[in-house]
Amino acid sequence: MASALGAQVAVAVPIGRHPRSSSLKGENPKKPGAPNTVRLYSIASTRYGDSFDGRTASLCVRRAVYYDPVTGKEDPSKKGICSNFLCDSKPGDKIQITGPAGKIMLLPEDDPNASHIMIGTGTGVAPFRGYLRRMFMEDVPAFKFGGLAWLFLGVANTDSLLYDEEFTNYLQQYPENFRYDKALSREQQNKSGGKMYVQDKIEEYSDEIFKLLDSGAHIYFCGLKGMMPGIQDTLKRVAEQRGESWDQKLSQLKKNKQWHVEVY
Repeated sequence: MASALGAQVAVAVPIGRHPRSSSLKGENPKKPGAPNTVRLYSIASTRYGDSFDGRTASLCVRRAVYYDPVTGKEDPSKKGICSNFLCDSKPGDKIQITGPAGKIMLLPEDDPNASHIMIGTGTGVAPFRGYLRRMFMEDVPAFKFGGLAWLFLGVANTDSLLYDEEFTNYLQQYPENFRYDKALSREQQNKSGGKMYVQDKIEEYSDEIFKLLDSGAHIYFCGLKGMMPGIQDTLKRVAEQRGESWDQKLSQLKKNKQWHVEVY
């Protein structure tokens, strides 16, 4: 059994809002006269919403802007359509949303004592924020979490950390059930003196992570798809150092439904 946590919603941008250029005005460039195609966003709240009334859903959106590499100036004609539409919206504005959709990131709740390893970069923290609210903030009789939640969050610097106060509070209140490790690429260095990325943190704690996976832990990845090659290379290298075949291990994790990836 799985909860609705980790699903996505689709946001539709109406015609005439946040033009890609002066001529498009929010139209789908492939279908003139039609609105832009929907954009998928991971839900950053539980089914009850942040107000616990079941009437809200939270999204984690970063405004997408483009800077010309030659002039160094922002080019408004190439800014992200949906992210700017959402970031510029005001209380009371109507936004068309459909969903939830997607099952790969649903939080399994059949075992409340399971271990969950969450690896995210930037706004990829969204589904994990929902998981952690479910585990540590909500008082739901049907689900009492007694396992381990371990979050690895990769961002550029401390100022870029999302929901850090929430996560730090969980760490203080539930030290036996929550671990929180940050990879700050512009502030920290890995063991080789290079920038610290989430794969470096994975390698640092690889023995514990592999033991948890061998014991049935779920592992989740969410963020830009560019994060996965480095993570996969690290996991493969660690597996080989342990005398294991990563391809076989990954196949078994997928077969056991322990492996969850949502990248974009």
